Amino acid sequence: MPDISLVTVTFGDELSATRVGTGLEAAQRSAGDPPVEVIVVAVGPDGRAAAEQLVGLTKLSSLKPEIVEVEAGAGFARAANVGVAKASGDIVVVAKPEVSFHQRFLKRLRTEAAERWDFLAPAVREGEDGKVPAGVTKRTRAHRLVPVDNPPTQPQAVTSGSGACVIVRRHVLDRRTAEVGGLFEEAFDTAGELDLFWWAEKEGLVVRYVPTLMVGNAVGQYVIETADERRQAMANYRLTVWKHGERKDATGWLLGEAAFISEEVGGGGLSGLMRYVTSWRDTVRSAQGIRKKRGKLRG
Repeated sequence: MPDISLVTVTFGDELSATRVGTGLEAAQRSAGDPPVEVIVVAVGPDGRAAAEQLVGLTKLSSLKPEIVEVEAGAGFARAANVGVAKASGDIVVVAKPEVSFHQRFLKRLRTEAAERWDFLAPAVREGEDGKVPAGVTKRTRAHRLVPVDNPPTQPQAVTSGSGACVIVRRHVLDRRTAEVGGLFEEAFDTAGELDLFWWAEKEGLVVRYVPTLMVGNAVGQYVIETADERRQAMANYRLTVWKHGERKDATGWLLGEAAFISEEVGGGGLSGLMRYVTSWRDTVRSAQGIRKKRGKLRG
């Protein structure tokens, strides 16, 4: 059994695939053997082409990535869960397509294995130049995950990490999978990190931030662009609040809904308002999917 499994997803962005492939090759060379298990989930034919490019860039290392295919149109949550189901490591890393790895990432990760944590939050360097520090988030009163402006300079426990790169121990992953079927709530399709870290908070799990465990996040490569994705993001938000929130959280939820209305109307006028209204249809559909799968919405 490998000590580390790494799951990444390709949608067809060959530039991101190049970053990931070259980063993994350098990280493996720095860390040395045993090689980590790498699973590349390819979404549709475009994802397959990008995955093959990524794999080709690791050929000079001891890595032997496995490509797993899912249907075109699958979202990140479904693709990531398919990869997670194939992973066998004691520590599982799940990264979004635009995330690349520092050359000492694997070496540092093995060092951190001896520390006490359930989730490990790496430092996420955002932007094309990698100069924007991130990696630690907090849940606001309106139940939005937002970056902490000044992340800690020393390793320490935090409330939540970044959804760009999630690192989880096997026993926690098995527990999460038993509850929702994978690392992410698959019905959400996208933006499942609020649900994941809220669940971790309720379960009393330790999220440890390590500023020297670094990944890059080329923001802008993979963003919510379509009306369908935007509606689903709003649906995911309210379902997450309904799943985890208590009566005292109702005011925060209403603040969150008000923020969505303001954003939609401010950015799209009448069409934005209609997008907000029809997002409730997506909410019902997703809730029905969760209940059909598990028999209930809440934990």
